[in-house]
Amino acid sequence: MKERSESFIGQASSNELRIALHYKDAAEILYNSPAYQDGISLPFLFLVRQFLELGLKYNIKKLSEFSKKKDLITSLNVEHDLQIIHGAFLTHFNGAKNELKISKLKEQKYLAALATLIEKIISLDKNSQGFRYAVDKESKKLIEMDKTFNLKEVFDLLEYSSNVLAHTEDVLNLETTTEQDKA
Repeated sequence: MKERSESFIGQASSNELRIALHYKDAAEILYNSPAYQDGISLPFLFLVRQFLELGLKYNIKKLSEFSKKKDLITSLNVEHDLQIIHGAFLTHFNGAKNELKISKLKEQKYLAALATLIEKIISLDKNSQGFRYAVDKESKKLIEMDKTFNLKEVFDLLEYSSNVLAHTEDVLNLETTTEQDKA
């Protein structure tokens, strides 16, 4: 296929949000594929997890310019625990809303979907290992052999979650310019 011979990966990786949205798109393509669900489950969940991690981190960086908070900023690039990253996102999101005096948003259903999706993902993969490896450093199985999981619930939550992560800047009417955006 000629169209796959010159992918503009530099443009595709211009910032964490763009990369996150590509992970989301890939997860949707995989979910909607005719492939057997047991064969796609770990790659699908990995892509969703990457979407969440990068989307949250992107928004933390953007929101920190307005929130006047320092939560996770210095260790953002080395943190992989979604619970910690999500907590920092909420701190910066609420801080930015307060600093910008924004009170009439109806974001609760989106934030609730995001929290539920994160809970579902960390139940299997808290520290970014469960979807990539069979066992941990002590050779303990990361996901139990008889574990089942409802991929449809994750897929259904993905759209609401992507709405909040992809549009936080628009919803809060943030006008920011970082060095990364200028590149």
